[in-house]
Amino acid sequence: MNKTLALLIVFSFNAFSNDLPNCSETDVLGGKLFEFEITTSFHGSHYFKFCSGEVSYLLSEYIEPVSTNWPLKTTVKHESMAKLDSDTAIYLKDLYRIVQATLKEDNTRGLDGSTWCFKPKNGPGYSKTCLWEPRASTQERNLQNFVKLGVKLYEISNFKSLGK
Repeated sequence: MNKTLALLIVFSFNAFSNDLPNCSETDVLGGKLFEFEITTSFHGSHYFKFCSGEVSYLLSEYIEPVSTNWPLKTTVKHESMAKLDSDTAIYLKDLYRIVQATLKEDNTRGLDGSTWCFKPKNGPGYSKTCLWEPRASTQERNLQNFVKLGVKLYEISNFKSLGK
């Protein structure tokens, strides 16, 4: 009887553990594959983590500014966790690879708008590239896939507004 109970517990734990995101930063073949951040001037910030494993997840946060009156600036944090089907996970991995291979920093700057940062796994660590308003002159800056990745992450997170 104890042996049956022990096997049931082990199998239950394995089934349960497969439903938790693997966001390890040290897992070579899985774990946190990349982070993506979209910070706007007045509409808050979106943070995304793509965690890859037997089952892949997108973990998202939206930090919404409620009051901008200094020094009592307040925010509200909204979170979501999306378990991805295999087609969506493969699509995101493909975009991740394309963006990682083609993304280059540029000197485009402005006074308003958003800054998008991509932090992909790069060997044992992570690199980070930030670009101001990639939706401006997207074709000329060769940022179509970068924007496509950011928009897809935003869509999956199901947040209301991607500040423009």
